[in-house]
Formats: sequence, C-alpha cells, structure tokens
Amino acid sequence: MVRYVAQTMFICVNQNTQDMKKKKKDRIVTVDMYHQYAEIDEMYSSRPREVKLNIPSNLRMLCAILEVEVEKLLNDFIWMLSYSHHNSATSKQRKIAKKFFLCCKFGQPFYTKKQIMQMFNELKSQRKIDETVGTIDYKDRELFWKNKHMYIQYWFKRWFEMNRHNGDVSILEEY
Repeated sequence: MVRYVAQTMFICVNQNTQDMKKKKKDRIVTVDMYHQYAEIDEMYSSRPREVKLNIPSNLRMLCAILEVEVEKLLNDFIWMLSYSHHNSATSKQRKIAKKFFLCCKFGQPFYTKKQIMQMFNELKSQRKIDETVGTIDYKDRELFWKNKHMYIQYWFKRWFEMNRHNGDVSILEEY
C-alpha cells in the first residue's frame, strides 16, 4: 500500500510474512519523493567563470581615480541585475541595472520587452520570497529550498523553450 501525504510518500510493508495466522504488523517507511531537489542541480547553480575582456582605457582610468576595481564593478552589476540574494543592492540600483539591460535590447530579437520585463519581475518576486526564509523553522526551510530548486528549473525551462528553443536545456552549460 502506498499513501501520499504532502511531500512525503508512506509505504506500508507487512513485516510478518512467515506466519499468516498471527496478527499482521505493518510498519511505515518514510520516503522523500523530492530528495533530488535537496541541492540545486549543478547546471542551474551559480558558478565562477573566467572571462577575458578588453577594458576601455577610460574605464580603467576612472576606476584608478575612484579606486574601484573593474572586477568589483562588473561583479556588482551582474548580481544586481540577476536579483540574487547574495547582493545587498538597493531596489533603485536594481531598477537602473534592469533599465540599462533593456535599453541595450539584450535578448529582444527573441523575446519582447514585455516578456523580458516579466522575467525580471519573476526573479524579483523570487528574491522577495527568499528574504522570508530566516523566520522558517528547519523542516519547513528544507521544504522551502526543495521547492525553490524545483521552481528555478521549471522557470528556466519555461522561458528557454517559449519563443525560440526546441529542446536541449544543456546549452545552459555554455553560459
């Protein structure tokens, strides 16, 4: 007998198979159906990446005068734009980063500006939800992260396949 309750599957097994005349003793074994989402799939995780860039001399000079490392400038922008929970950017900074991204028309041959705005809004909503994790007890937090890991995979696949891709999401490995 298999019984589903919330996120857990219960399997009842008869322990007493040798003597059928005795009273049957059932035991319940708990199996987590979502154990594969305890950690985010490596393909969907943040990862370090080396990028070679030609840094314009004017930016190098500005950074030298202002004592700002080019790497920090670019890294902060990337985390602001992605609505990541790792960055303490203000909503105004995130809004300006998003506006810059949209003004450059990145991705707009494949997606409309409205669709790209929707992507950003969904990332923003996910960040808002992430900010509430601190008040959740351990068991619920474990369930929260499993749900988040499932959702982020769904979110990527949905947008990836929406307008232009027919298939293999493993292209994400290249980015």
